[in-house]
Amino acid sequence: MPRRPFDAARLPSFDDAPAIVLVSGGTDFFVEEAAERVGDALARGGAERISFDDEASADAVSDALLNRSLFSPRRVVSLDVTRILGSESPGALLDNALAAWEEGTPGGRRKAFRFARALLSAVGMSRGDDPARTAEDLARRTRKRDRAAELEELLREMPEERTPPDALAPALRRILERGNDGVVALLTATDPPKGAALLEEIVGKGLQLEVAIAEGEIGPALGRLARVRAADREVTIDPDAIDRLRFQTDERPEAFAAELAKLFAWAGKGGRIRAADVRSNVEDEASEDIYAFFDALGQRDAGDALRRLDRLFSGRDIRVGRETMETDDSWPVKFLGMLTSEIRRMLLIRAALDGVSRWEPSMSPRSFEQNVLPQIKEPVPPFGKGAFEGHPYMWYRVAQRAARYETPELARALARAADVDVALKSSIPPLDAVTAYVGRLIAGE
Repeated sequence: MPRRPFDAARLPSFDDAPAIVLVSGGTDFFVEEAAERVGDALARGGAERISFDDEASADAVSDALLNRSLFSPRRVVSLDVTRILGSESPGALLDNALAAWEEGTPGGRRKAFRFARALLSAVGMSRGDDPARTAEDLARRTRKRDRAAELEELLREMPEERTPPDALAPALRRILERGNDGVVALLTATDPPKGAALLEEIVGKGLQLEVAIAEGEIGPALGRLARVRAADREVTIDPDAIDRLRFQTDERPEAFAAELAKLFAWAGKGGRIRAADVRSNVEDEASEDIYAFFDALGQRDAGDALRRLDRLFSGRDIRVGRETMETDDSWPVKFLGMLTSEIRRMLLIRAALDGVSRWEPSMSPRSFEQNVLPQIKEPVPPFGKGAFEGHPYMWYRVAQRAARYETPELARALARAADVDVALKSSIPPLDAVTAYVGRLIAGE
C-alpha cells in the first residue's frame, strides 16, 4: 500500500487494512489525535484494542502482535515506534522530552521517557551509568548545550528500558509478511527518517499515513492543541495568549507545543496564562512578512508600519509570500529595492485608477479583475503589453494599498528613494534612514 496523507474521509476499515498502519507526523499531539481516529475506524464493528507504552516487555508486545485474540476475531495493537524508527530531528525529540518533563504529571513523565528513549535511539546511544555525561553528550550533539542540566535530571529518573529498540523489529516484519489475519498493528511515530529500512518495508507492505496540517487550518489546530493541553494541566489560557504564542512561534507546531509546555510549567496547576505572559516568557522567533508591512503602509498606520519595520531590521528571517529569506549585510539595500518597487506599483495603479469610475477599494477581487483591470490594461505600443502584467490579485492588493494616497504623494516618495539609497551607503544607521523615509510617506510629505 502507498504512503499517503492522513485523510479522515479515507480511513481504512479493519477488513481492508494491511497488517501494519503507521501514523506519522512532526508533532506528537496531532499524530496521537489522528491515530485515535484511525483506531476508531479499525475497531468499528467490534475489535479488541490493546495499547502498549515503552515500559511494556518485548515478550508481551510480540505476543499481542503474533497471536490472535481469544475473545474477538479482530485485534488492534497500538504502539509508538519512534524509538525503533528513529527521527529526522533529534533536537526536536530533546525539546519534546523536556517539554513533557516540565508538565510534572505522570502522563508527562511517561511521554518524556518515550521521547528521551527515541532520542537515544536516534543518535545511537544508551543511557549508560553516568546520566550527567550522557546528557552532556546529547546536548552537544543536538546543539542544545544549555539544556544539559534539565536532560540530566530526566535521565536520572528514567527507568531502565525493558524493551530494547531492536527487539520488536522481528515481530513487526513477521506480521508484515503474514498480512492481516485478524491482527492489525496501529503504530505511531514522530518525524521518522525517510529511507529507514523498516519504514520502507512498512510503506511497501503496510500503510503509512502522514499527518500534516493544511495551511489554512494551522491556526485552529494550534488553538485546539492549546485548549486540550490546558484542560489536561488544569491551567486557564486566554484566547489572546494562544494567538500571541502562534505569532511568536511563527505557527510552527513543534515550537508552539514546546513553548506551550514551558508556559504550563510556569503557570502551575490552577494558574492562568495571558498574552503578556507569552511576551515575557517566550522568545519571539517569528519571521516577519514583508507584505504585512506593505499592508500597514497602505493603511497609513504609522504605529503598525514602524513596528513591523523594526522587526524587518531585527535580523530575523523574512517571509515574502510563501518563501523565506535570510537577512545579511546587504539586506537594507535589498529591502529598499523591494519597497521602492512596491511604491512604483502603487504610483502606477493610483494614477491609472484616477480615471476609472467603477473602482472602489471595497470591491471584491473578482469584480476588480472583471470590471477594472481590463480598463487599465491596454497594451502600450510598441511593446505590445501594458504596465499591469502579472497576477490580477497582486494588482488588486496594490490598488487597495494605494487607495489612501494621492498620486503626487507617491510620486514624491518615489523621487526621494535615491536619497535613501545614498544614506544607506553612508554612516547613517539603515533603520534610521528607512524609518524617516517611511514616516514621511505616511505623513504625506
